Formats: sequence, structure tokens, C-alpha cells
Amino acid sequence: MRRRWVGIITLAAIAMLLLPMPIAERYTSPTQDGQYLSNPSNAYRFVFAAARVSTSSELNTSGEALDSAKDVFGDSDYLPTKVELLFLPARSSYTYTTRTGEAVTAKDTGEFVWEVWGVPREAGAGDDKVQDTEEADVIGLLDYVTGTLLGERP
Repeated sequence: MRRRWVGIITLAAIAMLLLPMPIAERYTSPTQDGQYLSNPSNAYRFVFAAARVSTSSELNTSGEALDSAKDVFGDSDYLPTKVELLFLPARSSYTYTTRTGEAVTAKDTGEFVWEVWGVPREAGAGDDKVQDTEEADVIGLLDYVTGTLLGERP
């Protein structure tokens, strides 16, 4: 009986040690894939930061973030199509280089930033018309807590 409990406790301990890694991989942007498996301490930082983040933040969910992105980019040449969560534990600056080589940079970020992905709009078309030849790419970065635009594609 004692041997069984030791086995159960050992399995529970291993699960607790490994659990933050897939959680962090699942809830953050694909642009950050792999960093939590290769550096487990980042996964633990992500879980602890997520537990600390205020529920009164402006953009708590991806739905809120996408709605805000559509408002922010309403008059731009890009239509936001999705948002992805970035975890930036250093809280300094972040730069994403688009497929075309343009830099989207945010300075003085918080720990969580929404990465806004979008596609070019057709000239003079409504929100539902986009250029089919372009693939989605990052067009801007929104602050998780305040909802402010931190950086956008030039």
C-alpha cells in the first residue's frame, strides 16, 4: 500500500513540474513557440504572471482584444483578423519583423501584450473585403492592461 502512495505522489510531483510548459505553449503566440519547452523557468514565470494579472485589465480576453484592434485599425490599410498573447517577462521592448522586413516595435511593455494579426484591405472596400494574395502578418501590438496601441506596422 505504501509503495502505491509513493508512486502516486511521484507522478503528481512530475505532473506539477511539467504542467506549466504546455499551458504556456498553448496560451501564448505561435511566434513564441518552443521557448517554454527549452527554458522551463519562462513557463513558470508565465503561470505566476497570469495568476497576478488584474481582472480589471482592459483586454482580458482575445475577443476583447480583437474588438479593440478592429476599432484601433478601423481606418488603416489593414483588417485585423486575430490576436495572439505575448508574454514578455523582461518588460522592456519587443520587436517583431514582418514577412516584408518591416519592424513592429513596442517600448516599455507590460508582461502581457496582444499581437494583432491582419491582412491588407482592398482599396475602397468595406471591412469584409481583403486582398486574397496576402497572408496574415503582425500589424500591431496592444497593451493587455490598458488597451493602448504600443506599436504598429509602418
